[in-house]
Amino acid sequence: MTTSREIVNEVFALKKPERVPLGICLGGSYPFFVEGVDLQNLLSESPSRAAEIFYRVNERVNADFVTVGTGATAFLIDALGGEIGFSKNGAPEIVSLLIHSIDDIDKLNLQAVFQSEKLKWLRAVAAETVKLNEDKHNNNQRSLFVSGRAPFTLAGQLLGLEILSKSLYKNKPLVEKLLTFTTELSIAYYKFMLEVKGIDGIFIADPSASGDVVSTKHFETFVIPGLTAVIERLSSYHKNSLIHICGNITDRLHLLPQTGIKMVSVDSKVDLRNAKRILNGKIGLAGNVNPVFVLEEKNADEVYIETKKCLDDAAGDGGFMLLPGCDISAKVPEKNIRAFALAAHQWRNSL
Repeated sequence: MTTSREIVNEVFALKKPERVPLGICLGGSYPFFVEGVDLQNLLSESPSRAAEIFYRVNERVNADFVTVGTGATAFLIDALGGEIGFSKNGAPEIVSLLIHSIDDIDKLNLQAVFQSEKLKWLRAVAAETVKLNEDKHNNNQRSLFVSGRAPFTLAGQLLGLEILSKSLYKNKPLVEKLLTFTTELSIAYYKFMLEVKGIDGIFIADPSASGDVVSTKHFETFVIPGLTAVIERLSSYHKNSLIHICGNITDRLHLLPQTGIKMVSVDSKVDLRNAKRILNGKIGLAGNVNPVFVLEEKNADEVYIETKKCLDDAAGDGGFMLLPGCDISAKVPEKNIRAFALAAHQWRNSL
């Protein structure tokens, strides 16, 4: 039997596997939600408990692609000296901004970041997840990715997205210096996590690079260079790479293949047929069932139908992985996730 890991690898190689692989988590928090676990309290427990909860939920719903890194971006800000707050219904949130002027950037200590106990715990969770995966002894091992943030989104978390957006026009020296730092931060974070053997790839979230936030021109000028540097500097690890950008990014999809990224996950606002045409087989495509109007609000039969529409639009010639269009909330019923997964497992047989 072909394992989940092998099927995911085939898709990243732009091949057409025996069935369409799927994942349920972009941010990674959903398994903790459905198990009723508070992340703040979980931090005081063994990393093996978090890994077991996380892996069990993904296994239960037949997910092939698993991202590990709940709260990773907030933990980075915490490690830099920022204040974060924990929510019972979501990932940790950033409470206060660290950057108020260009001089503040020099005060950030990149080397000290990875002494953070929270980040060490997170890496230990990844290692324990790998152990659980290896216990399958090739019996449907899943594809494990570590989740983090892109340089542009990290910059927004340090400076504030509204101030960053204005600074693209009014204070480019501040933006350029901050992006230099966040690029190094992003690279260092992924290297730190990839010290765990058995991780298959990196998942890069870049919600602030959305077409709803920045223009295509600014995307090309301020987003593409940092993303390219991250991929280039991690190339020696020979790992798969996937980026998710929220909102409608149709007007900038053509810029992504030049970065070296292997696959892009798109929001439900993006037309999959059009995205496939633009990418033209250069990189893989993932997405994009609406996480609210479909997965959360419709019944299981309707979820199955809507999921099949996404598969019909994009999966026919391979190089496609089924994902929600954005992160899913605790309100999504597990029966709907099962219908979502079932559509992917049965779709090939329906052709």
